[in-house]
Amino acid sequence: MKIVTAQLNYTIGDFQGNTEKILDVIKNKGNDADLIVFSELCVTGYYPKDLLQRKGFIEKQNRAVAKIREATKNIHAAVVIGTVQENPFNGKAFLNALEFIENGETRFNYHKQLLPTYGVFDEARHFEPGNLPATFLWKGRRLGFLICEDAWEDGERPLYKRDPVKLLEKSQLDLIVSINASPYSIYKRTTRHGLVKTIATRCNAPVVYVNQVGAIDELVFDGNSLVYSEKAECLFDGVLFKEEVAEVNLAQEQPVVIEALNDMEIITNQLVTGLKDYCDKSGFEKVVIGSSGGIDSAVTIAIAALAMGSQNVIAVTMPSKYSSAGSVDDSVALCDALEVELINAPIKATFDTEVQAYTEAFGSPPSGLAQENLQARIRGQRLMTYSNTTGAMVVSTGNKTEMSVGYCTLYGDMAGGVSLLADLYKLQVYALAKYLNNEVFKKEVIPQIIIDKEPSAELAPDQKDSDALPPYDQLDAFLHLLLEHDLLEPEEIEKHSKTASMMREEDKAKVKRLLDRNEYKRRQAAPVIRINRRSFGADRQIPLTAKVTEVQ
Repeated sequence: MKIVTAQLNYTIGDFQGNTEKILDVIKNKGNDADLIVFSELCVTGYYPKDLLQRKGFIEKQNRAVAKIREATKNIHAAVVIGTVQENPFNGKAFLNALEFIENGETRFNYHKQLLPTYGVFDEARHFEPGNLPATFLWKGRRLGFLICEDAWEDGERPLYKRDPVKLLEKSQLDLIVSINASPYSIYKRTTRHGLVKTIATRCNAPVVYVNQVGAIDELVFDGNSLVYSEKAECLFDGVLFKEEVAEVNLAQEQPVVIEALNDMEIITNQLVTGLKDYCDKSGFEKVVIGSSGGIDSAVTIAIAALAMGSQNVIAVTMPSKYSSAGSVDDSVALCDALEVELINAPIKATFDTEVQAYTEAFGSPPSGLAQENLQARIRGQRLMTYSNTTGAMVVSTGNKTEMSVGYCTLYGDMAGGVSLLADLYKLQVYALAKYLNNEVFKKEVIPQIIIDKEPSAELAPDQKDSDALPPYDQLDAFLHLLLEHDLLEPEEIEKHSKTASMMREEDKAKVKRLLDRNEYKRRQAAPVIRINRRSFGADRQIPLTAKVTEVQ
């Protein structure tokens, strides 16, 4: 059987654009294959959320589906697409559906049985679980179907009362087709390969796994569509973070070697895809970034240059009286190496004016902490004013470690349209900087002095991060345990526990308090590009007005 896997980048609600991509594949591959497989909710884009309830949304999708059906007339291949169907029975209004289309007609419908409500997912808000049979006899072949989460009910603690894969095990299938919108998080490629291999083994059948690619808001879909044989051998290992239309002949393909990829390579591509698609799909052509001369802003600017092109990135250095001359010099060196425009906009005069105005109005000067935050807010205001004037989107530069403990300023350095690094721990940012220099740019784009210098917010005389925070290796390890403990592998828990054990108990207690106390800041942060297993935002939902029980 010849199969085409269509791994495409969709935009939610862009029915014309999404449909054109689908029709283009059908036109070019319709007579070269037996089956063309697209991904979950490919017509609407995944995941439309409350747009599903907007008047006319489903009608527009249905008109697009009609065009797709029409395009399958007089071609050899059958086509599998993911759609939203209206639920004719009691329950939620919609069904997450797979349609098997041949010669202008939908021959078979399957509805997703397992609806994830954990992490970033909340499909049960709109969809009713399916209960239709998942098998279909086609041209003498027995096909089985899964939609994303249907395949993931495996492990020591099942989340659901049914296992769709188990229902397929005794069906003597000739092929399993799984359509997916599975966002990437760290190490997921290995997990996904293991999952698909296990399904092939359990069902003794080939598995075609087609995934969406591209970014939707905070989520980045990596693609990496797969085909495994009934012998659980990998026949096709799709590219990551790129569109790909591939042909696979199940009868002729030989097993492929699964190439090991560097974690930093994946993270780089994930961030580049996340920022580029966020801007492209939101209508931003340029980005503007505050350049402090520190590691976070340097990595942010470098990633932005890769994603947007250097000519579409504007960096702004905004030194205060506490900024070292080296910070400005380092920003200049960085931007020169990247060929990024750098604007020098000192804030000392504005800061002095604000302090004087406050003192005259309230009878005494702002506190020391307030003056530190005032500097950050002047910078944030300046970037937002530039954004309003030029249309460039502000990219926030803070990392996950600092956002965890509130080492960031609301309406200051947190200002922006997207938080690019806010799901990377501090040591991950350093590792990424070294990877960018050594493997991506092949030269010292991020000056070594930025990597080597002791981190500082430079908001007070001789200020260092270490004045307020534990060493970053210990802090990162402890935060891994606090934020992602239930998602880590045993060896990761052992590793982080060993490092975190070097922290003083009073520092651990302080970090726990800061993590809880600063939830209100994170609630107001720009959307965070998801990298690790649990990101801030929809992935971690904590009430603001609770009496928090101490984390154990």
